[in-house]
Amino acid sequence: MPVSLLWAVDVYGRVYSLSTGGGLWEQCRDAHMEFKRVTAAQQCCWGIACDNNIYLNLHASDLPVRYQEETYENQRWNPVDSFSDRLLPSDRWQWSDITGLQHQPLDGFLLPSDSWEWEGDWHVDENFEGEPTEKVGWTYAIDFPAYYTKDKKWNSCVRRRRWLRYRRFRSMDTWAKIPPQQTTLPDPFSDISCGGWEINEEPRGRLSLWAVSLQGKKLLLTVERPAAA
Repeated sequence: MPVSLLWAVDVYGRVYSLSTGGGLWEQCRDAHMEFKRVTAAQQCCWGIACDNNIYLNLHASDLPVRYQEETYENQRWNPVDSFSDRLLPSDRWQWSDITGLQHQPLDGFLLPSDSWEWEGDWHVDENFEGEPTEKVGWTYAIDFPAYYTKDKKWNSCVRRRRWLRYRRFRSMDTWAKIPPQQTTLPDPFSDISCGGWEINEEPRGRLSLWAVSLQGKKLLLTVERPAAA
């Protein structure tokens, strides 16, 4: 049976956990921090500290917790330069998301907080729909947006390729502050609760964090459940 944890806060704001694999309450790290509320899901615990910020405590495991960032490099063919970054005014950005609507240059990706670190540099994804590409990751189409193939054809006027970079969560078994810009409210939080991983309509691995402010305002934050990879 997998080991699970029960979390609790005492009247002094100290957080404790009780493992099904043991019989004693253990005080969490960062004993100097004081909390008002905690709520837990598999692998992690969320808490409202007495500074009114939300923190995340993620359990350490043998496998790292990683997140994949991606962006697309787009090019158009012209009779002078062949394929180049000289796009039409009506085209998408040279560097964009998959839809072409969001500008996403490589140097525009920043770590969300000090709890993350980059794991290597950007690299081209040389696979397309489970098969390796022959042109250093390029896929071809008649125009933007269209159906892409890994084979260049006589009418292939545009091409794109996906770039990937991974970031690793490094603040394990300690309280990591959630950046304020992601949880901005006019008044502090008073209570939180997480769940939603068994809702049929939600994608697998997604959970919801509900928060209530002192004035009774409610906030729903949808997050991906931390997963080792």
